[in-house]
Amino acid sequence: MGFYRIIEIGQLQFDWALIMAMIERWRPETHTFHLLIGEATITLEDVEALFGLPVDGMLVAYPFALSDYTGENYLYMLQRLTGFQLAEPTALSGASRLQLLPVRQHLVALHTEITDDSSPEDIDWQTRLLLMMMFGGILFSNTSGNLVSLRFLHHLERLYELPGYNWGRAVLAYLYRQLCRSSMDTVRDVDGFIQLLQVWTWERFQPHLPPIAPNAPPPAFLQTARRWVDRLGHAPKVEARHHLPYYRDLLDLLEDAQFIWRPNSDVLIAGLPGYFSRGRAMWMSSVPLICLETVEHHATE
Repeated sequence: MGFYRIIEIGQLQFDWALIMAMIERWRPETHTFHLLIGEATITLEDVEALFGLPVDGMLVAYPFALSDYTGENYLYMLQRLTGFQLAEPTALSGASRLQLLPVRQHLVALHTEITDDSSPEDIDWQTRLLLMMMFGGILFSNTSGNLVSLRFLHHLERLYELPGYNWGRAVLAYLYRQLCRSSMDTVRDVDGFIQLLQVWTWERFQPHLPPIAPNAPPPAFLQTARRWVDRLGHAPKVEARHHLPYYRDLLDLLEDAQFIWRPNSDVLIAGLPGYFSRGRAMWMSSVPLICLETVEHHATE
């Protein structure tokens, strides 16, 4: 399903000035970044080729069965599927969003490792909680990084169905929506899978590209995105930074020869494991992107 491959990538430090400069170029009406040399955008191809998330399969849609759910209903579903009972109802934001801190504290308090002797129920419970942590902290994050939608529990009930869901399309729908919101807001914060936005930008810009290390893991063994964690001179807590005006100038002066329109060459794709291109037929399709109640158009025109 690609979730473990997200963990394999490791820690990626954000260049917030670069991210903010890109948000300023985002246009909600087209779902593209407007550059002087043309328009470009993040597509399903990038989601799958860079991070290995599936872009074909069942939609991660908002289930009609949950339309009348109250906070009490969601908390019951949380306890039934994870064994976790919330001590303070105040950890709910609205009816369906849960603070991640109590979940994190619960997992730490368990202090149990999954072994051959672990019961199937314990394995399923911890798996669901860890996935909810990943959803709220990475893939479908909010500005605080401390909230997750309990509506995702519906899609985690039958864990054997997880690989059959279109998680890549859900991630892109959520990111599109957050880019639209941020580009129209006076405060330039952004939610969602920011790693995708940053790696997408690095893959395309010739000026100020962080150099990739000569011994970076080949894509055949790890995601293409992992190359940017292992690049030359990178240290997890030490990262070169530029100010927002620098990136604004860079984008204003960008020439066509300095932008890589198609970094995912056929040669590169051919060298990846099959699960990085399994949904290739969907990469340039004009389809709705769906994540729960969020619906956005896939910008491929």
